[in-house]
Amino acid sequence: MSLVLCLAVTGLCFSLLEKQIRRRPVFFYLFFVLLSLLSIFLPKQLTVPPLAYLVNRLLRRGVLAGAMFLWVMYAIVLPAKSRLQRVMMSLRAQIAIAASILTLSHNIAYGQHYFVLLFTNAGKLKSYELIATCFSLAMILLLLPLTVTSFQVVRRKMSAKRWKQLQRLSYLFYGLLYLHICLIYTGGLRKGKSEYLVQFALYTLLYGIYLMLRLTKAFLKKPLPTAPDYAAKRAARRRKVICLHGGISLLMLLLLLFAFRTVQAGKQGSADTAPAESTSAAESADGGSAAPESASKAGDASTTAAGAGGIAASVPDGDYEGKGVGYNGNIKVKVTVSGGKITAIEILKTDDDEEYFYDAKKKIIQEILDRQTAEVDAASGATSSSDGIMKAVKNALQQ
Repeated sequence: MSLVLCLAVTGLCFSLLEKQIRRRPVFFYLFFVLLSLLSIFLPKQLTVPPLAYLVNRLLRRGVLAGAMFLWVMYAIVLPAKSRLQRVMMSLRAQIAIAASILTLSHNIAYGQHYFVLLFTNAGKLKSYELIATCFSLAMILLLLPLTVTSFQVVRRKMSAKRWKQLQRLSYLFYGLLYLHICLIYTGGLRKGKSEYLVQFALYTLLYGIYLMLRLTKAFLKKPLPTAPDYAAKRAARRRKVICLHGGISLLMLLLLLFAFRTVQAGKQGSADTAPAESTSAAESADGGSAAPESASKAGDASTTAAGAGGIAASVPDGDYEGKGVGYNGNIKVKVTVSGGKITAIEILKTDDDEEYFYDAKKKIIQEILDRQTAEVDAASGATSSSDGIMKAVKNALQQ
């Protein structure tokens, strides 16, 4: 899993390079600036798999930045006097600044789509996308002062009390970050994607455990009165901590149960729609009057294509593979032709984000089957993926 990989690699690197990072923090920051620039300016279609994984999966999706923020969070609750806590506490400010730099590239990668829609046509955003985008803007506003005041040169000019008060905003940032992640995975959970459930569960456990440890530490910091009330107060505080752990554990369990039921409902919904899609494809292949009503109301372009026998009219029966370029890379499809008509389209490979690609696939494939043309309207919010599917179908039929 990408998050586990990032946590392991960054934890190891920070432990090995602690002294070098503390002595030369500028080079540490420049390294992450370089990573951010690569993720911003490198093309989305990368042919080298490791580089594509680093740029598209870890940098642009914010997984690496999220892992580094987790280290910043956990630094204060790790076992006291352990080597890992010593390393993370000594590098906490540097890691936070580097994570903020990476967050910039993540917001540029996705903000050029979502921020633009938010301010120009918010109605095209789904409810959870709209809320997640608003949370992103709020986190950016929080991150700016938190990052600036993490630099030693700025921190020295502030009083300790004022600096601590400002840094308490980081807890609000962490909360918004978790909610943002939950909203991002909402689309995948609704579509029955089990891999989204695993990632959602991992983030929920990591943030839930942090919340338990952080609140427990806050409780234990409060001094207890001296005898004779010491034993009673200590027992009462222990009961409060147990209740706190129980409440947070119950909340995590409810969240995971909700996510599991959402995935199950999504899988059931996909299973229910599958027979209907198969029937529609068969009707398109038969060319009878049972074609969907939407096909009869298609525009002039689709009517012309149908009148000429469709895009596959002169293509021999068989299976054909083709490629097109989507948002994050190549899209590979298999097109089945029978009787001069496209009877099935299967996605063999895609590098696009599953959540957005699903919307394009569901709409575009069905419309191509209905209209027998690769020139159909793109799915809202997934234009690049839609164009990639259409180009892949054209490429397959031209071979």
